[in-house]
Amino acid sequence: MTRALTRSAVALALLAPACGPAPAPTPTTCEGIETQAMSASAEGRWLLGLASRYPADTALGARGDELRRSQRARREAAWAAVARTLSPVPLAHPTATAGATVPRFQTWYDRADVARTFQRLYENLGPSGRAAQERFTDAALDEAFGFNVGFVTTLPEWPASRLEAYTASLGTAAAVSGVSGVQRIALSPDAVRHFVSSYPEVLRCIANGAPPAFADGPAASQQVAREPIALARCGARVVGPFFVATGGSLTARIADLAEGTDLRVLEGVTPTAATRCAASAAAGCTVQGPGLFMVKVTTRSPSASGVLDVRYTPPTTNMAACLHGVFPPAAATVALEWRRTDLGMPLPTFDTSAPALARRLAPGADATWGTGDGTAEPADREAYTMRLAAGSGFRLAGMHIRTRELDNWLNITLWWSPTPDTDFGADRPAAVRSLGGPWSSYKMCVATDFDEQDPDPAGGFAQDAPSLAAALRAVHEGRGGPSWCSNPYIDAGPGMVRSNCVGCHQHAMSGVLPADVQTDHARFPENGRARVRNNQPADGFWGVDGGDHLASVIAETVEYWRSAR
Repeated sequence: MTRALTRSAVALALLAPACGPAPAPTPTTCEGIETQAMSASAEGRWLLGLASRYPADTALGARGDELRRSQRARREAAWAAVARTLSPVPLAHPTATAGATVPRFQTWYDRADVARTFQRLYENLGPSGRAAQERFTDAALDEAFGFNVGFVTTLPEWPASRLEAYTASLGTAAAVSGVSGVQRIALSPDAVRHFVSSYPEVLRCIANGAPPAFADGPAASQQVAREPIALARCGARVVGPFFVATGGSLTARIADLAEGTDLRVLEGVTPTAATRCAASAAAGCTVQGPGLFMVKVTTRSPSASGVLDVRYTPPTTNMAACLHGVFPPAAATVALEWRRTDLGMPLPTFDTSAPALARRLAPGADATWGTGDGTAEPADREAYTMRLAAGSGFRLAGMHIRTRELDNWLNITLWWSPTPDTDFGADRPAAVRSLGGPWSSYKMCVATDFDEQDPDPAGGFAQDAPSLAAALRAVHEGRGGPSWCSNPYIDAGPGMVRSNCVGCHQHAMSGVLPADVQTDHARFPENGRARVRNNQPADGFWGVDGGDHLASVIAETVEYWRSAR
């Protein structure tokens, strides 16, 4: 015998949250995956309406190599994504504030929205559909999103008169901004559709675990990587990783180099990686799979330059085994850091100039942002601010934006600054400035890959944005070194001034604790920035098993219906 998940049961589940006790929080230091906050209420979702889709730049994926090799192009693309994310969207119903809008990201879905939507979808599958783990149809998804928006109208304590009074109470821009609640994590509609549609894969990974860091498989076609090498005497360059299948091989060499330049193939990425082959660069090395390999070139000559040619046979793998494939390009997520405005606590400020970054990243420094370099009390027009119905106020200190327009996502972070037009704000484009109000007070950095492939430390900004050029030089670790992007307000853990977002997110739903990624240097080199996996079980989305722990929404809903039989 089955029973319906009634409105009261849904409401109770969302307060619980979901259908049972919340799991213990995962220890974290990785960005954007720890603190949960007050989410949008049912009446807030009604007023926001359906979330606004992220208008992805579908041509951006074809520019992946260009963005890896040009910091200038990368930052231009990131600022454009920022403008798309912050663009104003009208509310679904009028309020006392004429023409009220909120930034697009504030219309996106939080954990409560995901829970209501998935519970509706799973209930509507019926007994046979649930037993077969049927996929949701597009029509069913549309219906569930609509149900989520109108859920408040099914609650007897929210008659039409109360909703009218609610909208009439929103007489200021800050009050309108508070409609979405103090969100910590929010997902674009395409991200939620993909996640809830992946429930069979999520359940399988909960039951059986995620793939290992190196997932072997049938050998794919041979790949060729060609990397320019230029070394001075006693110089070294490490290139990789390269993942090689069982039955496959890796061959590396640099043709036409005189004696004195050597090449080694290392198995693994850790500092203790074993040498599998050593030879002169001209003779080259060949090793057999399976395994993860790095190629190290060193020279005893006064100088050495050439092109490292690596030919290898990777395995065919499921890149995102805990989802129904990777997220679509219009999938986007935000992680938000709000600070109170009404407790007599000024906002800490952080110096991100070149000298300040050099001090924090100096040898022996702990590479931690700390408690700040000063304080400020920005007005509402200077920092994005909200007021909740209870009277408490919050200002947005920092914000991560991740969009799936690129294979490793476009990883953007914004932070408030009292000197917004220097260093990482010096190239802010008109599209962002035209948004008005506080949005010109936020600086920005971006990463799109594990390694930095722009050979110019200044990123092409030496002439027109010298303070930005100097800051980029301070964090540039050479072409092929780890990329950089860190937010002073969000990346507060030990060593997280050395961060790039990409390295940490590869481990989402892998069983690795986020805290270990940043602090276990033996397993996760370069402060967790290096690539060590040939698969990303949750396509780099920590919200599945960290932070909002959306996997538990699925697991608890399924268990509810299993126990209801």
